[in-house]
Amino acid sequence: MGVFNDVWRLVKAGAEQTARTDYAENLRQSADLAEQFAGADPNAPIGTHGAAAANPFVNMSMFASMIQGSGTVVALHDTGGRIGLDTIYAVDLDITLPGAEPYRTVYKTVIAQAALPNWQPGAMYPFRVSPTDRDSVMLG
Repeated sequence: MGVFNDVWRLVKAGAEQTARTDYAENLRQSADLAEQFAGADPNAPIGTHGAAAANPFVNMSMFASMIQGSGTVVALHDTGGRIGLDTIYAVDLDITLPGAEPYRTVYKTVIAQAALPNWQPGAMYPFRVSPTDRDSVMLG
């Protein structure tokens, strides 16, 4: 009997969510994003996640060839760009790589409002750096 009760609760929750969903607004946001990325090369960096591209296979290959290091947040700047409701930030980072002097670079990324407290000056994250372009960085 418990399984049927749980199935019924799921059906009710789905119906309530459907009633609250603004399909016209969701469609408008999807169209806005499609226009924003129309004609973009999926293998090229998209400018919102450092060196990352829209093609996950390119990202995996690039990630494997990059040098592992860390980045410390120095400052955070709103670029004025948006993807949906989320802001694209330029994050000033001090990058530290094994056997090299630390250097400063800028990492552009989308940061959700709820995650902003994690990106304040002094926060440290793992980054990968291209062996041929030290300003080409990828979180991770």
